[in-house]
Amino acid sequence: MTHALEERRRRREELVALARAYVDDLAQRITVVAATVAGSVARGDFNVWSDVDVVIVAENLPPRTPERMAVVMEGRFPRVQAVAFTPDEFRAAVKKSNRLVLDAIEHGIPLRGDVAAIVQAAPMKDR
Repeated sequence: MTHALEERRRRREELVALARAYVDDLAQRITVVAATVAGSVARGDFNVWSDVDVVIVAENLPPRTPERMAVVMEGRFPRVQAVAFTPDEFRAAVKKSNRLVLDAIEHGIPLRGDVAAIVQAAPMKDR
């Protein structure tokens, strides 16, 4: 039993390292305010088919989905599934009870910055 737990822990660490490498690569192209692993990998209930869900909060993202996805997916790492928000969009997603965003706040494994701190920050237009 101990061996199985150690193997699972090792696999989770590998998936988190993959997500961290992805965020480091992305941060060379855009201003990443915060990033966290969410979903099944963060909760620990992942399986061999699970993707690594990464919630990104970044400045100056393209407003249109196709262009935004092109930025986020450029140099995409296998098994990494990223969703990107601006800080204001992230706060709006919290207010709308977006499941992935709430999961990122509650169970997330931080990779860069603090997604929860973004919720407390004043919206950009109010600064």
